[in-house]
Amino acid sequence: MAQSKPQFRTVDIVLPAPFEGWTATMKAEGVSARVLIELQSNDSARAMTALSSLIVKHNFLDDAGDPASDVLDCPMDALTATVQAWSDAVAALPPR
Repeated sequence: MAQSKPQFRTVDIVLPAPFEGWTATMKAEGVSARVLIELQSNDSARAMTALSSLIVKHNFLDDAGDPASDVLDCPMDALTATVQAWSDAVAALPPR
């Protein structure tokens, strides 16, 4: 029997002020253990790189106000809010 890739859910998040209008779609399931370890590493660089791997799409802006091609070019406050919003959204998902 051939293996199939599971259909994992995503969550849409909206950032609070002062980032009104900033949204992202993020992985809610199928997150590797490596990513979770990196998120909890207490190393900001490693945690932010892990965070960026969870973001499927976004409309975040860089410090010049232009669309950011990489979320790591966004303000740290926005990324901190992203982690919190993602955590809250995943916790609120109903079980399958």
